[in-house]
Amino acid sequence: MIQYVLWGISFFTLWITIVWLAYIFSDDKINKIKKFPSITIAIPAFNESKTLEKTITSIVKSNYPKDKINTIIINDGSTDNTKTTALNIIKKYRDFNIKLINKDNGGKASAVNAALEKANTELFAVVDADSRISKNSIRTLAPYFEDVNTGAAISRIKVDSPKNMIEKVQRFEYIMSTLLRKIMASLGTLSMTPGVLSIYKTSIVKKVGGFTKEKDNLTEDLEIALRLKKNGYDVVMDHNSITYTKAPNSLKSLWQQRIRWSRGYIYNHWKYKSMFFSKKHGLFGIFQLPVNAMAIILLILNVGIITVMFFSDTYEFVIRSMTINGYFINWLTD
Repeated sequence: MIQYVLWGISFFTLWITIVWLAYIFSDDKINKIKKFPSITIAIPAFNESKTLEKTITSIVKSNYPKDKINTIIINDGSTDNTKTTALNIIKKYRDFNIKLINKDNGGKASAVNAALEKANTELFAVVDADSRISKNSIRTLAPYFEDVNTGAAISRIKVDSPKNMIEKVQRFEYIMSTLLRKIMASLGTLSMTPGVLSIYKTSIVKKVGGFTKEKDNLTEDLEIALRLKKNGYDVVMDHNSITYTKAPNSLKSLWQQRIRWSRGYIYNHWKYKSMFFSKKHGLFGIFQLPVNAMAIILLILNVGIITVMFFSDTYEFVIRSMTINGYFINWLTD
């Protein structure tokens, strides 16, 4: 029975791979910027005193016109020196329009909403306080918003200066994630807006109600992307807009991050289950969302099968070692 299940999983995976491979080598849309829309960059920060300046410095070094950028740091009830660090940064870069909002801790979504309420620019961006953008990141993404149906545009994310094995494994994982996002963007089924750098059309994100108000929703970036798709807006990606993020450097922090991501993934797909198989939402509803759900089922099946086979083989090995004379020695010498 397990053999047939594995065959089914392999067939489905191969079919999906063939479909996606058709889009791997599609070129990114080459955009030359015609005008520079104004942009507000929100940087939600909770206990980010050690990384905040690197984030702000990367924005300051951007080749986007500085008179078009408004930067808002949101101190979300930090208990470290984030507030002092932010004030020192504002003083250091006094020629740039950088402001600070101090608020009680309410989570990332509430911090981003606090900045969104102040935004009166054409575009609104979110940059995590442990990340940094490259020189061309904003300039590369801005032209996509000349399309009135573009609700959000995202960048290609790399792990910033991986040092230990855990970070280096995640570096490879991020490369594979970038490939998948590129394929989904080519299909028009991309539905995620990571916090490393995602840019939104301000009028649209305000129109759909801003970021989630649900305190138990742990992945506000996925939720807003799904809400944009539900309302008929596109999420695009430019492979040449490169950003960098700090990856978890321990198994404990990695596990905590992935549990949060998994819970948010399942929660938000259930929340927007009405789009599954929806012809109104085109390929996204008919193809991408079912594939997303199937990925969860396949993951559970694979983990379950591997676990069952591991314990079954282990049990069989122990029993044979105890009942068959010389079995364990023969196994060691084979």
